[in-house]
Amino acid sequence: MAKSKNESNNKSSGTLLTEKDGTQYFVMGKVRIKVSEHFAQDGKPLDSLLEDVIQHAAAAS
Repeated sequence: MAKSKNESNNKSSGTLLTEKDGTQYFVMGKVRIKVSEHFAQDGKPLDSLLEDVIQHAAAAS
């Protein structure tokens, strides 16, 4: 497994590991989470996505 560069180096930050087959895992302590989805590099920022979700939920109710 290859470790990716971690931007923050404090004790509460996790590490992104990549298996030889390309499967990625986020590891923090004894917890390992398989990464199955990613945000597009040129996609909308998270705050814009959240705003869209809130507006959609408000319109549906």
